[in-house]
Amino acid sequence: MATMRLSYANLDSDNIRGTSQADYLVGLDAELTVSEGPALLYRELAFPVVELARSLLLWLNDANRGDFMFDSMSFEEVGAVSLTRGSSGWLVESVFSPDVVSNPLDWAEVESGCKEFISQIEFDLLSLGLDPSELIHR
Repeated sequence: MATMRLSYANLDSDNIRGTSQADYLVGLDAELTVSEGPALLYRELAFPVVELARSLLLWLNDANRGDFMFDSMSFEEVGAVSLTRGSSGWLVESVFSPDVVSNPLDWAEVESGCKEFISQIEFDLLSLGLDPSELIHR
């Protein structure tokens, strides 16, 4: 079974314009890749990955968790990254690539992919001298 992966490269802090949580959430961006095994589902060169990590963390911790539709301060469209429950499992897709959808995934794969992404963001924030608990855990 293929694995869902949220990964990023080239984390860029050049667009941070202030010191509020929102400034960091939208000011730290990177090249985001969403994939299922070898299949590319979505790629964006300048994506607010810290904001995505915070949104995913809130979603994972929500006892009444439904579908995840990323609602970003950086995009007018909701659903740049979507995790929706289908009849056969969870589907990963993006409003920006509507013709590309993952195969159904089980919850463990989705949860693992999200947690790995959040852990990498936490590590990189610490490397930049930033406190993840201030940016994504509140």
